[in-house]
Amino acid sequence: MYLCGQILLQMSGQNPTMLVSADSSVFEASSLAGDLIPAEGGMELMLKVQVIHPTWFFVYLFVLLGFFAWIRMSYGNILMQTIQASANIQVAIRMFKDNSILQKQLDNILYSFYFLSVAFLLYLIETRLYRMPYGLSAGKLYLFNLVLLTGVFLTRIVLVNLSGFLFNRTRVFREYLYNTFIFNKLMGVAILPLLIFMVYTTGLIQEIFHWLALVTVSLIVAMRLIRGIVFSFKKDVLLFYMFLYLCALEIAPLALLYKWLVGIL
Repeated sequence: MYLCGQILLQMSGQNPTMLVSADSSVFEASSLAGDLIPAEGGMELMLKVQVIHPTWFFVYLFVLLGFFAWIRMSYGNILMQTIQASANIQVAIRMFKDNSILQKQLDNILYSFYFLSVAFLLYLIETRLYRMPYGLSAGKLYLFNLVLLTGVFLTRIVLVNLSGFLFNRTRVFREYLYNTFIFNKLMGVAILPLLIFMVYTTGLIQEIFHWLALVTVSLIVAMRLIRGIVFSFKKDVLLFYMFLYLCALEIAPLALLYKWLVGIL
């Protein structure tokens, strides 16, 4: 159960006070108020909009911070190695070969953290752009993002392992998957502070952090693609097969996912 925020619009010269529900969106104010604010002095009136954030935003971010603090205290050294592995492929290869119980535990925990933080980031972006798949809002929209991310993640595991079986190079493909999933774990941690600023800032500062989050995600995705290419060369995978793999299991699924999302928005 959560409390929805409300937006109080001060309308000078028109209805003295108009109350509009923000549902659970921090960013819906401008979209909802667009037809209510006159052209003259519109910007000045928009500056008077007061947004009360939904209670679950604070609780959710507080839980995420506590979750990360627990990870840092319980798996400090291994966590630092995981971050180092995103910049050093030798560290990543060593971690894959080590395959310790603590490392497996941390991997699963960081995957969960990735789902939680990225699903919330998608929620903030969707509400900011007022793009809700299937008309979902509030908790349902967040859960949709969570299920979508989990589905894409598991599908990729199945496809990569199937490719390894077909090419009779199962271990190599699993190592490739481990190397690329390092960047999922990195993304979950890297965007956490940005989420806080995206929610609890306004105006230009909020806009800056919005774009900073998009740039951060784009850079990490680019790093993952580069790591995949470097790994393939190190494992003597033919360029043709690498190109075929990138098209079939990296680019094509993203293109299909984008096409699907565009169709339902």
